[in-house]
Amino acid sequence: MSNVTSIKVRMYNTGSVGDCLLLLFYKGDNIAFKMMIDCGGWNANADEISKCVSDIATVTGGSIDLLVVTHQHEDHISGFNQARTLFENNITVDEVWMSWIEDKSDPIGKILKDLYGKKIKELKATAAKAVKELKSMSKRKYKSLGFRRKLGAKATQMEDAMKLIDFELGLSHGKGLAAGKKTNDDAMEFVRKKGKRIKYRLPGEVLEMPGAQGVRFYILGPPRDADMKFFKIHEEEDEMYSLAATSKEEEGNVPIDNDILSTGIALRENISPFSAQYHLKGMEKDTFMKVYNAQMSKWRQIETDWLESAASIAMRATRLTNNTSLAMALEFTGSHRVVLLPADAQSGNWMGWHKEDVSKKLKQEGGLNTTDLLRNTVFYKVGHHGSHNGTASKSGLDVMNNKDLVAMMPLIQAKVPKEWGGANNFPAKALYNVLIDKTKGRLIRTDQGLVKAVRAKNLRNGLSAGDKKELNNSFKTGDCFTEFEVKA
Repeated sequence: MSNVTSIKVRMYNTGSVGDCLLLLFYKGDNIAFKMMIDCGGWNANADEISKCVSDIATVTGGSIDLLVVTHQHEDHISGFNQARTLFENNITVDEVWMSWIEDKSDPIGKILKDLYGKKIKELKATAAKAVKELKSMSKRKYKSLGFRRKLGAKATQMEDAMKLIDFELGLSHGKGLAAGKKTNDDAMEFVRKKGKRIKYRLPGEVLEMPGAQGVRFYILGPPRDADMKFFKIHEEEDEMYSLAATSKEEEGNVPIDNDILSTGIALRENISPFSAQYHLKGMEKDTFMKVYNAQMSKWRQIETDWLESAASIAMRATRLTNNTSLAMALEFTGSHRVVLLPADAQSGNWMGWHKEDVSKKLKQEGGLNTTDLLRNTVFYKVGHHGSHNGTASKSGLDVMNNKDLVAMMPLIQAKVPKEWGGANNFPAKALYNVLIDKTKGRLIRTDQGLVKAVRAKNLRNGLSAGDKKELNNSFKTGDCFTEFEVKA
């Protein structure tokens, strides 16, 4: 049976910052295999996502061979709620892939999910009560100059953190939901039941799929370790690209041991961080509290001071979920040319691809090792919308030196939420410059097509006549998508 000769990667514009990819595997002029990866957007409009899903239904004839959901974040899965009627009535799915973490019978995945879910819900409940108290306090009169303004700033900061928490839970789904407010859990459960089969993939697997002859599917991440060490490495200093601008919540490096899953601190009221021997008791406590709770002393109270780090806690929760991304590579077996699809993998996930047990398993299953996959990468779906911590350097981009490298970045810069740092941080300037150089200007964005940076245009102008022709023939735009054809 003949092999796949090319893969057309169609990146959809869901009207927001989000991922929705369709990969069409061609044998000559005929589509032989159809693979969809994610469908979502941050606070996206249901009408715009539905337009994308309608196009997918049309071009695929209403059938998907493989649907991959990389991780449980709204910007990757909201479409399964917002365009659910279209998925139910217009699209069938043969097989669904998720990471091992989503397998409810996996003992390590269960620990991660249960502990994380408990922490994030505790944080949300505590934060909501704190915002209410801050707003109440800000209405009072204080002798200290600027204290009301400080309380207002804390309340605003906490509300931003709560938006990130809602993003984690899927409670910030966008406009136009037909069936009420559905969460990330609802979207994941819908996808679980959508396919005829569901498979939970493990790092190190090398797979082949009927209809996609001549292509090997590599599962690289997320890492699977009983101690969850690699999930806690959300940002390794010498692995990721620095921020162009740094928000207050992101200043400095957060020690790995202070990760939300390993603090051991319960996010509950009236739990003191100090040993019992230092607690006030009896008459001494009563005397102190009369002064401490007096109206004239309200401005000196410290109960709300922890909120200054709340946005950082919420951001770390987001990073942890990103690190659970199902990261993949596709290899044309004849040429060894590679399509790299890391979803939103962050530092620990990227580093996990190089672990000894993963490399050993890849080799045992007849595949290339991670380093060779990176060296042979000719198409890179840029991780996490071009953020500074979504593409590894030493474990990733530094090794991608193929002369044919093209990169595709799901990014609408004007729609980057301020809770993520806003448009100034996306794309990260240091990463962006490296990508432009590595691809010789062949970098594609959702909001621009071939990027408009002057340096990128100059590098494209410097391509050989053959490379220019190849780029023009491979690149295509449609009403709601941008497409690039990767040749075998």
